[in-house]
Amino acid sequence: MFIHTKIWLLSFALVVLVLRTCVQDMSTSEVTDIVPPLEEKKNISTKISNENSFEECSEITRGVLITFCGSCHQSSLDSHKAGAIQVFDLDKMANWHTSLSEENLNGIARRTQNKDITDQKKEAIATFIKLKELQLE
Repeated sequence: MFIHTKIWLLSFALVVLVLRTCVQDMSTSEVTDIVPPLEEKKNISTKISNENSFEECSEITRGVLITFCGSCHQSSLDSHKAGAIQVFDLDKMANWHTSLSEENLNGIARRTQNKDITDQKKEAIATFIKLKELQLE
């Protein structure tokens, strides 16, 4: 009888241990949205409509891509994919787009068109793509 009690207690302890250590990972990604400072937020649409600067549109596009594509396209993350990094690496800061081809630009346009992003950011992405295409010509 004593052995059965020990076995039962040991089994119970193992079940408790397994239940406490088996935690399901429900997180989606380590990537967070880049939120510009409040003053810059107010001026994003003004900057885009006034200047349509390539650098500004590039940075806005990069911020959106970090949110939606960063888990594969950021070499600093464990989740990055080598093939994705060859297309573009968002960790290269202002130079993230240097390896993009026209086909890659079309892919960015397709992947961002149905995402939940503001119209101003969509406009900045479209402007970035147009200006980058001009650079590639």
